[in-house]
Amino acid sequence: MHVLSAILIGFGAAVVAGMFGIGGASVTTPAIRVLLGTSPAYSLGTPLPVTIPTALAGSITYLRHGLVEKRLAVLCGAGGLVGSVGGALLTGVLNLHYLMLATGTVVLYLAGMTMYRGISGRFSTPSPEGGEEEATGEEYAGGPVTFNTAPALCIGLAAGLFSGLLGVGGGVVLIPSFLYLLRVPIKKAFGTSLTVITVIAIPGTVVHAFLGHISWSLTLYLVIGAVPGGVIGARLSIRAKERVLYVLFGSLLAIFGLIFIVNEIISMIG
Repeated sequence: MHVLSAILIGFGAAVVAGMFGIGGASVTTPAIRVLLGTSPAYSLGTPLPVTIPTALAGSITYLRHGLVEKRLAVLCGAGGLVGSVGGALLTGVLNLHYLMLATGTVVLYLAGMTMYRGISGRFSTPSPEGGEEEATGEEYAGGPVTFNTAPALCIGLAAGLFSGLLGVGGGVVLIPSFLYLLRVPIKKAFGTSLTVITVIAIPGTVVHAFLGHISWSLTLYLVIGAVPGGVIGARLSIRAKERVLYVLFGSLLAIFGLIFIVNEIISMIG
């Protein structure tokens, strides 16, 4: 039952990760802690090596459909590597309670913006024939996105800092930045985010491996479910209407934001 539960957790977390371009650790960590009873150290460290094949499987699926901005992924990945190391070092200096409260507030704001776009339909995807339409399935991947090098590096750096500080994937930073700062279409934002997360998760995995915070047997069971889950999640996202993706991703951001805020208020009171 322990093995089957781990495989199912890996699968479920990866479906969410593949659909919305996040790493999956934010789902896997509480799941293995609560459902499998793993220690806090294992709960934090074990999802990181699982994130790498999960994000890679999803990103390959998006890449095959032309939904990854390769240059953007390279630049954000480079910034993310630096940021993740810096974030890990800053955990002993910053007051994480206030940081989490601020992060939760920003995430809730972005959630509201994202859901509003989906509900109101105030977003557009240029069609190949000109004009605007809501793309579904594989019929339109869009042309390359125009952006400068410095903003892309800064976005990756911020995502890496977030990941290193809080021990979660950088998708919560990457995707809103892609959508609202660089105006990347939402499906490309998901695919590019997964590609970057594949890189960002490596330093954290190495650090936690040296610290002995990774259960490699549990990692194996999680990966067995995670790899197909990541592919399925990506395929579901590719076939979905953009309006639905905006609403669903906004809802996911809202959940993350509320969790950040509630957990920190409870910790500060306690």
